[in-house]
Amino acid sequence: MLIVDYQSKSYHRFLNDMPQIVNHKTRFLITVNGADDAEISAATAELAAITKSIVQHSTAISDKASNEQVDQLFVDARTSRNILLFEQSDLLFDKKTIVKNSHQRDNGFDLNNLFKNIAKHNGMVILATDQKQTLSASMSTKMDVLIRFR
Repeated sequence: MLIVDYQSKSYHRFLNDMPQIVNHKTRFLITVNGADDAEISAATAELAAITKSIVQHSTAISDKASNEQVDQLFVDARTSRNILLFEQSDLLFDKKTIVKNSHQRDNGFDLNNLFKNIAKHNGMVILATDQKQTLSASMSTKMDVLIRFR
């Protein structure tokens, strides 16, 4: 995983490599860590300008979208070759607590379905969180680039 700080030299080198990355037919996963809405907008505008792609924003994670809605997002992004950005992705990085009984489970969002869609997606996916998060070992192995803010 490549770790870059927003507006650093390494970030600008990463941006310069984006035209080649966006044309690859493989999944490329970016995490935007600790950015507010304005910073996310600025970073995605830079990515869109350099890659000549449209950034498709989604709040499916925070809205706890259904599996069908998430599947459709990936179909749309795959068809249009858009960059798929999931805003407010904090749920992916939250520490999970032990579930003592079935009533405590959060049945609102299927993380496994999201990860399956990301794994088989042939394109760029950005997970944005406004909290400065420490990635777990399992999450850091899935990320290609971590862009840190603040």
